[in-house]
Amino acid sequence: MSDIRQKDLSSKSVQDMDSDERKEMRRRFEEFANQVGKDNESILATPEKPKKIVKWDPMTMGRSSAKES
Repeated sequence: MSDIRQKDLSSKSVQDMDSDERKEMRRRFEEFANQVGKDNESILATPEKPKKIVKWDPMTMGRSSAKES
């Protein structure tokens, strides 16, 4: 068997990989993350959603306060 570091794993899904291949993929990812300069958790985390902007409408604001009185 050839060296696992030189093996092309791009065509295999993670479910089809054996334990050595999964370890190698993890090692490659960690090496990539170190070169990029980010920690692994921030790369894997989902991006934060921007806050929803609520438009101010005086007509609807006036109606809600009129109902309360």
